[in-house]
Amino acid sequence: MDLAIIFYTSCVVLLTALLVSLFLAARGNQAAMYFLWVWAALLVTALPLVTRANMIPSVAAGLLLVFFFYLLYLFYFHRHGMEGADTSHEETRRVLAEANRRIDEERRALARRLHDDVNPRLLVTKQALRQLEPMVADNEKATVLLNNALSMVSDAYTEMRAIIKNTRIEVIDSIGFTAALESVVTHYTSVFDRPLITLEHNLPKRPALPEAIAVSAFKIIREALFNAIKHSGADHVRVSVQFIEANDQYKVEVSDDGIGVSSRGADGAAGIGLIDMRERARVLGSSLKVQPANPSNAKRPGTSISFSFSARSS
Repeated sequence: MDLAIIFYTSCVVLLTALLVSLFLAARGNQAAMYFLWVWAALLVTALPLVTRANMIPSVAAGLLLVFFFYLLYLFYFHRHGMEGADTSHEETRRVLAEANRRIDEERRALARRLHDDVNPRLLVTKQALRQLEPMVADNEKATVLLNNALSMVSDAYTEMRAIIKNTRIEVIDSIGFTAALESVVTHYTSVFDRPLITLEHNLPKRPALPEAIAVSAFKIIREALFNAIKHSGADHVRVSVQFIEANDQYKVEVSDDGIGVSSRGADGAAGIGLIDMRERARVLGSSLKVQPANPSNAKRPGTSISFSFSARSS
């Protein structure tokens, strides 16, 4: 066989191997990176022999070597840059997750203090004021002032209960995850005239969920529901939470028939609420999917926000 054919065939094979290695190295394949460094070592070793045999000009060989090391340099720093970015993103996620955890703890502590200390004092104050009623019965001005004081204390007590209810995240720790979902849907339905909100679930009264998981899942659902009410202009919002016993998974979807995420503007599409929802879903070992609920409807595609989690989510 002609030596030239063998030579050029070998060159094609080696060039193909080089291109494949470059492609794999660009995608972060560590073995391909090591292979490229082996290539570089072989090239450094072989070029003096090749140029002495006049197979390729010395200038071309030198340029080829410089170009090859330049490629290695680019891939090396690109890879390390990507690793640095990934590390930075992971640290940001950890900070957000820790911030959410601390906020939840502080909210619970605040709710306990309001419930255990402030509310009883308001009740005692109200009772003490009522004991004054017969003492000021003959004084019209004092009676009016006393009634006003009683009314203000009653209003403060009612407002305090509402704050505790919201701060304690629908008191999941006391009424359970399912009741908390039903409660928030009932609350929003009573506060807002539209949209119509429906809740579909197959959950037991108290699902066997760790408190941290239940709180994170509930907060995602509540935020998604509030966003749909506030931004979508929808007529109907559906909240679906289904437990798949076969794989111990909870499938969650909050969908609406509104204008869609892309039409909501900055506040509705990429606000801090959505960022928080994504991070909470990631902590649950899931990813938050935001997509049109009805893509075929160009004017009102709606929005579907979905994620899944399990009792063993981390």
